[in-house]
Amino acid sequence: MRSVFANFLPRLSPPKALAASAVFASLLVGHPSPATAMGLTVQPSPQSCSASEPVAAPLQPLPAQATQRIPESQAVAGQKDVAWVWLASPTMRYPHRALGSPVHAGSVQALVRSRSGQWVLVERTLPLNRVYEDRVPRIVDLDRDGSEEIVLIEADLLKGAALVVLGIEHGARGPVLSERARGPFVGSSFRWLNPVGVADFDQDGQLDLASVVTPHIGGVLQLLHVRPGNLVPFASVMDVSNHRMGALEQDLAVIVHMTGKRPTIIVPDMSRRALHALRWDAPGQWTELSDVHPLPGLVERLTPLPDGACATLADGSMLRVTLSP
Repeated sequence: MRSVFANFLPRLSPPKALAASAVFASLLVGHPSPATAMGLTVQPSPQSCSASEPVAAPLQPLPAQATQRIPESQAVAGQKDVAWVWLASPTMRYPHRALGSPVHAGSVQALVRSRSGQWVLVERTLPLNRVYEDRVPRIVDLDRDGSEEIVLIEADLLKGAALVVLGIEHGARGPVLSERARGPFVGSSFRWLNPVGVADFDQDGQLDLASVVTPHIGGVLQLLHVRPGNLVPFASVMDVSNHRMGALEQDLAVIVHMTGKRPTIIVPDMSRRALHALRWDAPGQWTELSDVHPLPGLVERLTPLPDGACATLADGSMLRVTLSP
């Protein structure tokens, strides 16, 4: 059903596609509860709607080795025991162009703190059948133990993409990057996924990961528990996309935290001409917090705001997206 719907929507005119998308989404989320407590509003906005958050000073200067990172990728700074992370060892052994280029990373490098307090450069190199099909490492203390983890998209030549969590292990020879947890592979070559972010979606006191699986061909929003060795899916819903095929931009969904409410994910539908506002509620169901909200154009980026997001459309115009009680 997923692939049939993905192939069907582009043949419709935009208004009919939006209507079909809304109907299909209501079926897939399992008859979500009505949006009685919260709502989603979208209004035209000046360029200033994309408020920038204060950036903390880096723990250490960016190492010279980071200048050799793969093209069009970012070096990302941490705030605890990971000073910097970047993707290295460019290779074309997995020529998938989800991010616009067949060049991907064969390794990840990081500047991390040793037990003695020294900053040490470490590297984790993948086998020849795998690459990091990513451009922006994500640094987060997933288990809240004071040591940061690194979340990356890893791709296998036969199995496609999976989420992987790396952490710092301290041995006799110093710190190394080791695998802490791994999610399921998408299942076949040239099938990709794109992370959304991290939050305690089911309110069990532990952080979870959110990701969109196959955002180009029938996107599925998936929530995953972080367990020792594994990322375990526990919720999913279809008709979402947080990436345009071939684009470098990977930020096309936001997580909104509001006092007294579970985290809400604002994410485009598969047409990228409408927005979902989705929350995972007890006793285990998705709540669509408003009707699927149509947009006047294709959304290219969602920037987080305290109560929603700033949406940048393909024509350069901006919309303020507000999630309100």
